[in-house]
Amino acid sequence: MSDRDAPLPSTWIARDLYAGPTQTQPGVLKLDANEGNPPPRKLLKDLATADLSKLREYPDARPLESEIADRLGVDPARVVVTAGADEALDRVFRAYLARGRRVVLPVPAFEMMYRYADMIGGEIHPVPWTDAFPTDDVIDALDDSVSLVVMISPNNPTGRTADASDLERVAEAASNVDSGAAFGAMVILDHAYVEYADHDLTSLAQRFDNVVTVRTFSKAWGLAGCRVGYAVASPDVATVLRNVGSPFPCAGLSLEAVRAQMRTGDAALEEHVRAIRAGRGRLMETLSRLGIETGPAQGNFVLGEFDTRSDFVFRGLNALGVRVRRFPHR
Repeated sequence: MSDRDAPLPSTWIARDLYAGPTQTQPGVLKLDANEGNPPPRKLLKDLATADLSKLREYPDARPLESEIADRLGVDPARVVVTAGADEALDRVFRAYLARGRRVVLPVPAFEMMYRYADMIGGEIHPVPWTDAFPTDDVIDALDDSVSLVVMISPNNPTGRTADASDLERVAEAASNVDSGAAFGAMVILDHAYVEYADHDLTSLAQRFDNVVTVRTFSKAWGLAGCRVGYAVASPDVATVLRNVGSPFPCAGLSLEAVRAQMRTGDAALEEHVRAIRAGRGRLMETLSRLGIETGPAQGNFVLGEFDTRSDFVFRGLNALGVRVRRFPHR
């Protein structure tokens, strides 16, 4: 049976990851998707003056790619705008993973990593991540069957981070893997929550041809409904990523909303990040006083170890109108 004829599993429904009410209800505090604050109402005024040709014409992401590149200090040829960070991750998996090849994944991790690998027929090689980033264990797991290495920093769901040394060592080791690609094994640096973290590794990642950084406007920028993310990679890899996806992944008005928010939203972004960091610290202190272990979280969320009380806490918060996520099988 060819790869094309292989059956697809019937249980993959990505929205199961966020099971619950399909829309925010009055009086409900929705914390289960790690969304940011809504953008200022001024953004609607900016969109009201948008050129109506944006609705008639197929969207052009290149102006946004250039503005992202200017902000990051990189060549626009390195930036690929996608329909959220999810699509950027999916493109990397489809471009560089093949049936029977392996993905080295520090766990626990974002569930969609498993699904991207499964869709292609790849195999996840889990590496436990309990404290500092498991650099040595990740490197030990590398062999010529590995095509991808995933570094989620801040990690979803723990909030733990990798540092510059971790990225350098993993990228160097992965470059020596005989994966069939000229650059070795590809390293994905998932930076979806990086605005909330102490360190941004995007600039460092550009030193390596085998590292793709994935970022989003869905979290700290508060534009999850626009579905705009992006990948930053070497120009050659960026070209591959453009070619493995649809040519017009994002709606024109979504692109305009992101551009408007980037032009005027820095102050709001900085204030939001300060508030999240302060609130995160208070929540961790409160949980610690209650005997709940959390770890050094650096996202806009906190993972607590509730043991046998998790179901009770989850149901209790739900009854109070507070939507949170639980991970009963972790």
